[in-house]
Amino acid sequence: MTRALPDDLLKLPHRTDVPFARLTTLGVGGTCRWLFEPTAEHEAQAFVTACVRESLPYRVLGGGSNLVVLGDIEMPVLRLRFPAELKRDGLKLSAPASFGHIRMAQEAAREGLSGMEYASGIPGTTGGALRMNAGAYGRELVDILDTYRFLTPGGELVEKRPAPGEFNYRWSFLARGFVALSFTVSLIEGDRDRIQAQVAENMGKRGSSQPLSKRNAGCIFKNPTGTSAGRLIDQAGLKGFRIGDAEVSPEHANFLVNHGHATATEFAELMDAVRAKVLEMHGIELEPEVEIWQED
Repeated sequence: MTRALPDDLLKLPHRTDVPFARLTTLGVGGTCRWLFEPTAEHEAQAFVTACVRESLPYRVLGGGSNLVVLGDIEMPVLRLRFPAELKRDGLKLSAPASFGHIRMAQEAAREGLSGMEYASGIPGTTGGALRMNAGAYGRELVDILDTYRFLTPGGELVEKRPAPGEFNYRWSFLARGFVALSFTVSLIEGDRDRIQAQVAENMGKRGSSQPLSKRNAGCIFKNPTGTSAGRLIDQAGLKGFRIGDAEVSPEHANFLVNHGHATATEFAELMDAVRAKVLEMHGIELEPEVEIWQED
């Protein structure tokens, strides 16, 4: 997509030609031609409204921790840069979508509020966590979600409570075109020391079982019903399997890591090879948990 952007859109905070290697935890991809970074809800709404008016497709970027970018992206990309402020109202805690997910879990623990301990091992932003209904240790965000705010693909601002069918395993209806803005969780009061200890334990588990020393995008594939993607990949003998600088982690088979100079093509080929081998050996087709971007 090569076209001039309207003047009102260009008045919003933005940068041009930003490498996705700087915007994602995996560190691969091409160039983000237009990166818009609103600092308030009305700016985010103005962005969506302008794109809708001009029939401009756009993408929404969070912390870049659950994303594989394949090549350059010419369409406008929205990344919220709201003030990093948590608000507490009794047992409820609210955060903007650009707030760190792990940080929110840590702040809740410091407040002596229990319910977000599961999130202490899940990187990215709260907006990304809302969009994918992040979870771990048998818990997920929807379990504690009280209200949330978002923009529709038409630019309408909505605040609502979660309803049946809106959230599922690593999925929400907030698909492409929606923009998560903030959410409020309902927690319970507990022992601060115990909660902080649980947060630290979860962080420790993540550090001991995941390849945090290498750039990665988190778990690449969703767990099929009744088993784990990592176990299936491991049983297929793929730990350590490598294409260029992209490798199936020897530590955790559901992590694909970048040894420093991996390309988007190498990661695409590695993902395809893993899915094909697991399908051949187990008859199970793995579904990506990461979001995959390429120019339409």
